[in-house]
Amino acid sequence: MSSRELLRAGSRIPIQDKPLQILRLLLEADGQVVTREQVRAALWPEDTFVDFEHGVNTAVKKLRQALEDSAENPQYIETLPRIGYRFLLPVEWTAGGGAPWTHGNVVVMATPEEAKPHPTPVRLRPQPRKKLFIAIAAVAAVGIAALFYLSQERHRDGVRELLHRAGIGSATRARAELSRRRLTANSSDTPLTSGAISPDGKYLAFTDSTGFYLRLVDSSETHRVPLPEGFDPAVENWFPDSVHLVVSWIKDPETSAPSLWVISMMGGTPRKLVEHGSWARVSPDGNQVAFEKGPWDDEEIWLVDANGNGARKIIDGGADLFGTVAWAPEGNRIAYTRYSAENAVGKIETFDLKTGQTSTILSNAGLGREIVWTNAGRLIYSRQEEAPNQSDANLWSLQVDTQTGRPLTSPARVTNDREGIQSFSVTGDGRQISILRASEQMDVYLTDVEAHGNRLSHPRRFTLDDWQDFMPSWTPDSRAVLFGSARDGPAHIFKQYIDQKQPELLVGGEREVFQPQPTPEGSNVLYVDGPYVVGPSDKVRVMRIPLSGGSSQLVLERAGLQTYQCAKLPVTKCVYSRIDSEYSRFFAFDPLSGTDTELLAARSKKEVGMNIWSLSPDGKYLVTSKSQNPYDGPVLRLLSLFDGGVRDLPVATGVKLIMGIDWAADGRSIWVGGYMGRGSWGTRSGIINMDLNGHVTELIKGYSPVILGGVPSPDGRHLALRANTQSSNIWLLENF
Repeated sequence: MSSRELLRAGSRIPIQDKPLQILRLLLEADGQVVTREQVRAALWPEDTFVDFEHGVNTAVKKLRQALEDSAENPQYIETLPRIGYRFLLPVEWTAGGGAPWTHGNVVVMATPEEAKPHPTPVRLRPQPRKKLFIAIAAVAAVGIAALFYLSQERHRDGVRELLHRAGIGSATRARAELSRRRLTANSSDTPLTSGAISPDGKYLAFTDSTGFYLRLVDSSETHRVPLPEGFDPAVENWFPDSVHLVVSWIKDPETSAPSLWVISMMGGTPRKLVEHGSWARVSPDGNQVAFEKGPWDDEEIWLVDANGNGARKIIDGGADLFGTVAWAPEGNRIAYTRYSAENAVGKIETFDLKTGQTSTILSNAGLGREIVWTNAGRLIYSRQEEAPNQSDANLWSLQVDTQTGRPLTSPARVTNDREGIQSFSVTGDGRQISILRASEQMDVYLTDVEAHGNRLSHPRRFTLDDWQDFMPSWTPDSRAVLFGSARDGPAHIFKQYIDQKQPELLVGGEREVFQPQPTPEGSNVLYVDGPYVVGPSDKVRVMRIPLSGGSSQLVLERAGLQTYQCAKLPVTKCVYSRIDSEYSRFFAFDPLSGTDTELLAARSKKEVGMNIWSLSPDGKYLVTSKSQNPYDGPVLRLLSLFDGGVRDLPVATGVKLIMGIDWAADGRSIWVGGYMGRGSWGTRSGIINMDLNGHVTELIKGYSPVILGGVPSPDGRHLALRANTQSSNIWLLENF
């Protein structure tokens, strides 16, 4: 330590100062976690203006190179996504090496899950009705704001200097060809959670898991925006003055709805705009704000004056969902994307604010939720690519008459890039667009059930590729996992043994197939052949193929069939769910002959939202989520398939928005996965086990990956976890 040298077998290994400082922090932590914030504080003074996230990532990468370590299979340094790092091996301090350096920033952390950095809420919306749980609240921040102002004046002066510097010597650039450059370079440990470019094109406001930042677009100079303690908002939209922003804030992650606030980049106390609202967009003159409300925060469109007065609902979508609002240049009309509750098709509509008349511009199954309207009358929207590139999305545009709301041109492609699009924003002159691109990775993780179901081992990633792998189930002998994967275009079904690293193809072809599940006797596998998102009139086929491979056979074909499950021997039946215009209906069917019979005791009024249920191993009960409204509170509903008896089990702790339900292998408890809350620390998810008396054991809780459910192996010794990870960054298109 005293000579600041790293040696291997007596030979000196070249290492730069900052990677060596990180190594020192990790060694002194004695196997405990060192957070990214602690690394930042140790390596850079508080008034240093650099890209800290990129700097930390680079320094850790160089340290791993010096140690010949791997991030994927670490021997020395373990990464805890969004939290920090831990040294894996025991450390021995020898007398000849000198005493260890001490550093006051290193603290002992009980568990990674208890670490709470200071991120802002993640705004993930991969597709309608799969929106992440948003539970956002509002409180006044008047008392703490005054004290905070005094303690943060130095940071505020830095922001003022940055703002002033950006306005000096600025010149209008000559029109050139469309160019593209990256504005942020965050790792998957700290994906961007929101962001928008200012109307004058000088600043980028963005958030990630460490805070709220303002960056000069023409340089890498970045400042953390000073905000009252505990107020950790997400970027919504700029006001035309390029100084004020509408932001949304999460206070209580479990019980409250989104609230909207106005902040200034020059500092000051945040001002509440509305108590309940999200997806806010400011009018061109800055006098009004359009926003959305509803059970899922996007079923209604509202307007409010910029001072927070006169909030009024202008459009009620009923069961439909809305994308964000775009204002026409004159402010007389708005445009938005609308998604039908019955299918995945979206359409772009315009709404005349004076007459209330609507007109449809276009419809498409792959429309994204974001939309902007430039001052030149160009409407810009995003659209998902066709298979096999369905994970990618790109921008399109068309000219629209701002007075009538009708299209004047055909849609034209703007970009041809990779990854999905989470959001985008445009400058006032319409020549620059910032795009928040995100890639979501769906994987299967495995964990072992220990201590009679009271403990789970640390989850390990089972599907080690970068393809989308989803909907796992088990072979009857518990030795292999079946799952769907879109690795060669359409989704196909694969089988992978738990001691192997590569899967083998079970069902291929040119059609989309998924939801593999063994039949009760175990010699065959059922799967679905049909659309992923199903409406009441969409026909879906259930197919059967030998587990050992061979030809597929049709079991049955029904309209509106959503999902199915099979009981375990000695019971030989399976059950599928089906929706129509009014009811959710359940049918028992024979997996060999395909004959089916409706289970009238299970018929219920159709719920708007996710269709999540599980069949007990003995085939006697269904368990489902009582309500699909995230603010109702999580309740499991047990339904007898014989007499229609119902019993509700409130989920007293753990999961707040249920995303996955699976009976335990012995039928004595239920595995529940989903979101455990959102707040200034980001999104937390996990797994609980609930017995039939309502007792809950919380077993997995964390920030990454997002855990959506766990499927138990038939022998009860393992869980196959449905899990997602995400990376995201902002890119800039210029001379648009």
